[in-house]
Amino acid sequence: MLQRIQTIFLVLVVILGVLFSFLPILGFMGYETNYVMNAYKTVAVDDATIIIAKNMGVGVMQGLVFLVALGTIFLYKNRSLQMKLSKLNILLLALQIAAIVMYSDAIKTAIGPNANDVLVSFKFGSVIPVISLILTYLAIRFIKKDDSLVRSADRLR
Repeated sequence: MLQRIQTIFLVLVVILGVLFSFLPILGFMGYETNYVMNAYKTVAVDDATIIIAKNMGVGVMQGLVFLVALGTIFLYKNRSLQMKLSKLNILLLALQIAAIVMYSDAIKTAIGPNANDVLVSFKFGSVIPVISLILTYLAIRFIKKDDSLVRSADRLR
């Protein structure tokens, strides 16, 4: 049924997925100017036409997380497949966090000759994958609880 608690968690993952596409993830402070990284590219704060790096991998991963979470919501009759897709979603979120770290290191080296001189600040978008990971874990937990409840009711019949 769609009114279960795991559906609420998965809907929150979908909403956070949409927000992630529009919010900045990281901020970089170099010698000359500041840069902002979003899900698809890293641009200068002063002039948005200056693109330092394209980080489409983070945006593509978020699109996959969004689609898997959206599809998982409507598979409420097949709880085992719902659990498997939620576990896949956790894997995708972990890969997305790794991609953010990888792209941030690449951007730091692209900004300045010494990567240690570039200051990195976290924006609200950087916490969204972690929150989505926690919500997906909670959804798996409640799906398992529903599955065990249904199996125990079937034993009583």
